[in-house]
Amino acid sequence: MLNVSALMKILYLCPDLGIPVLGRKGASVHVRELIGAFARAGHRVTLAAQTLIKSPTDEPAKVKARVIHIPSDPAATSTAQALKNFHERLGVESPLPGELRRICYNDTLYRELKRRFLKHKPGFIYERASLYATAGARLAEKFKVPHIVELNAPLAVEQSAYRATGFGELAAQAERWTLTRADAVIVVSTELGKHVRALGVPAKKIHVMPNGVNPELFSARGLQSASASVSSRRGKVQPLRHPVSRSGLEPALLGFVGGLRPWHGVEILPQLLARLSKRHPAVRLIIAGDGQLRSALEREFKRRRLSNRVTFTGALLHEEIPGFIRQFDIALAPYPRHDHDFYFSPLKLFEYMACGVAVVASDVGQISEVVRHAQTGLLYPAGNFSALVSRCETLLANEALRARLGAAAAREVARKFTWDINAAKVAKIAKGLRP
Repeated sequence: MLNVSALMKILYLCPDLGIPVLGRKGASVHVRELIGAFARAGHRVTLAAQTLIKSPTDEPAKVKARVIHIPSDPAATSTAQALKNFHERLGVESPLPGELRRICYNDTLYRELKRRFLKHKPGFIYERASLYATAGARLAEKFKVPHIVELNAPLAVEQSAYRATGFGELAAQAERWTLTRADAVIVVSTELGKHVRALGVPAKKIHVMPNGVNPELFSARGLQSASASVSSRRGKVQPLRHPVSRSGLEPALLGFVGGLRPWHGVEILPQLLARLSKRHPAVRLIIAGDGQLRSALEREFKRRRLSNRVTFTGALLHEEIPGFIRQFDIALAPYPRHDHDFYFSPLKLFEYMACGVAVVASDVGQISEVVRHAQTGLLYPAGNFSALVSRCETLLANEALRARLGAAAAREVARKFTWDINAAKVAKIAKGLRP
């Protein structure tokens, strides 16, 4: 780990309305874990965010930072709601209300943080990039402190591809404006670095840092069962280990952790389980997570008469996830082929590997750099269903191979991919930027 002696005061900005920083989303975990790593290194962090939790009934997660909640300005919220009501009255779908709220939030965030920090400036500003976000750059200029922006996706491109809004060019201009003014840009993948370079950011300002894990939470130690604690707390999730099958075989558990969204490739899971079940009658599947595709997946499993072979856990607290992963025999990252570059840095991949579980993953983007085929996991060409089935069958038939790949993966992650390593790198960058 890098050693940076100077401890700093960090103002961490997460202005994205869609990221509840004390919630369960992967992005929320990313925010908290990096802050936790900063704190373990001795830095003092203040987290300023628009959204803390998704629902009033959610239990807020803990974060090692002073938290400042800066909600949208009431006037902007009222205007956005009036626009939404107007469109609904006309029976018209429009992104305008939400986009207006995002744009107006810049002034709210800038005004509030300028007032709070003008006399007690942070050592540097670390911002998780979001659509239309410009307040961080303005604050850094006002305070005369370094501004480091973390980009996790080409936001304007992603917005246009998955959530068409009609404001693509404006979003792209805002993204370019902020990134070209930043003192440093942290990107989670090489592909994303190319995108930032194309926007006009000098290569010397771009730093590639894949996602990571908290080694105190994710490791290959033991096979502790999270299912019992979850069952007792919620009364909903059943133990993962299914009874011995009629054939007398111990079930083999395939697992997926993450959002049930189109770009994660979960649509292939019913077909995969159906194919594997023909030769491996004891195979079972665990899906830990929730999302827009859950109902469709449940219907498809039911149509294929596979419902009794699948467990949906729903969304889990982050600290519950390691115990579930450790019970998997095979962990799946079945990303499909995309029409754009694979710019993701899948958090689930690092968590699977850290827990010492054999991984089967698409051979795309950063996955190809992190997983060494036949050494720390098995890769297959994205979109090649037959190859996916073949890789799973190879591991189902070879317990020793599963153990070897899992152990090697855990060592690899502990050595290269932890939040503490990332935090130390960021601190070193920030120190180099200070006058």
